[in-house]
Amino acid sequence: MGENRRGWREPTALLPLRWGGYRSRYVVALVLILAGALLVQATSVYADYFLTIGLGAHIVGWLILPSRGARRLAAAVPSALMVGALLLGSIACVLLVGPFAFWLYLRQRPAVSYLTTLLPLISGLVLAQLYPQYGDGGIVVGVSLIVIVGSAWLARSIAKSRQIPSNPDVPLR
Repeated sequence: MGENRRGWREPTALLPLRWGGYRSRYVVALVLILAGALLVQATSVYADYFLTIGLGAHIVGWLILPSRGARRLAAAVPSALMVGALLLGSIACVLLVGPFAFWLYLRQRPAVSYLTTLLPLISGLVLAQLYPQYGDGGIVVGVSLIVIVGSAWLARSIAKSRQIPSNPDVPLR
């Protein structure tokens, strides 16, 4: 999470934190964001408490993610609403591009990396056509999660390639 061999650091790792360590807050936030979203998807008429617990965990995850405070506040509730909209069925999986864009925003990715939002968008459109039944939600959410994680890594790679190395001995490309 910190610095790699080439000297590149996550921009958010350089922020002064008021409490906790970067790595622990990052891991706990990521777990809460994903687990909260998955709990929302497990909501049914017989287990409606999953909705409250899931949305709460999702919002808390965004709020503790190491980033600038105003950015976290801007992402938490809209992301929870977009995740909650997935209860409408696979047609709403295109809305997962929203939480992914918030992720890029909070992780301070360069503007060019926002092109990676096209991957979850296209994936959502295709999945909505291939799996229109509500019962196929597990497949839709699973594939969407894989596409979003891959897109996040791609966006990170783009950010790393656009950064000036912090070590002056490393030659520029």
